[in-house]
Amino acid sequence: MRGIRYILIAAIALGIAGISAATGPMTLTGAGDLYAVATHDNQVVVTARYADGTVSELIVPQSAAAVANSLQVGVDETTGALYVLWQKKTGMDARLRVASYIDDTWIGPITFAGNDGTAAYNPQLLIHRAVSVITEDGNEGEEPVVTELATTFLHLTWWSQTGEEDVGIARYAAVAINDQGKPQFWNMAPVDLIDLLPYGIACFDIEVGDNLKYPKLFIEPKTGNPHVFATDLANCIFQILELDTEVVDDDSGTAKRRRQIIILRQGATIALRSDLPLATGRLAVGGGLKLIMHWDGDEDDLLHYLELDEEGISETKSLPLDETLNHEEAVDLIRGLTN
Repeated sequence: MRGIRYILIAAIALGIAGISAATGPMTLTGAGDLYAVATHDNQVVVTARYADGTVSELIVPQSAAAVANSLQVGVDETTGALYVLWQKKTGMDARLRVASYIDDTWIGPITFAGNDGTAAYNPQLLIHRAVSVITEDGNEGEEPVVTELATTFLHLTWWSQTGEEDVGIARYAAVAINDQGKPQFWNMAPVDLIDLLPYGIACFDIEVGDNLKYPKLFIEPKTGNPHVFATDLANCIFQILELDTEVVDDDSGTAKRRRQIIILRQGATIALRSDLPLATGRLAVGGGLKLIMHWDGDEDDLLHYLELDEEGISETKSLPLDETLNHEEAVDLIRGLTN
């Protein structure tokens, strides 16, 4: 019997320079094409500025009632497919939709969350291509057989509520993209990002603000793997989970083949503390699984911040805000500390 060994090579679909562009209202491809998404006249519109200087506008079908600050656009550079994510409506009517633009044709949109009586909001999208190198022992006297298996995934995360009185939970799903660029939503299996620890943590009453209900997707540059950050309010923890890839046998057809699946690995767990400004603090997460919380001073003339990890919290530091450093610039500086 042949021995089989797997080596995972994680590669962001947009390349190193496109890590931050894989999600958000704008994205830049390796070929130099710039895509921006916005709402106009109650429709979602993608403006494409191509590297050759031409510009076109793509109106996303069935995109009325989109929440403007939820819009995100990404490109799978392997197939050239374009994906637009948005939140439709607010409150308990909030739901999440994705439309795909493939070979000059819109496909969808498909509602993938919030269409079942729950509310789904604060979405994030990350496009990532994972490559697994498979090494099998050859026949006696022959060299090992080396093959590669690659899959592009749409990584999706969002906040979900079952009712007005429900504080809600973060959810995550991975959607594989086929060779034509079509997302395989039929095979999507969302995961609740709660109760993932094998042990309990002492909890306390939290003054919950909407600021804690923003799960985040990011690439950890040291490993190249995608990660998801989310608050588990039921267990009073911040958690960072690595989104790793595993090769499994695919029994869906008659021919023997393999496929890649996403598995969640615990990256870091940080207990919520009553002495943190949980009602107002904003969170930034990035390289080295570093987590930074920042919040405004009482007089709006200072921006405070501190670093959190599994060992505790750092000393609080402050940036003064004045005519030489405005609030937006200060936030960008603090968020840069996570890189």
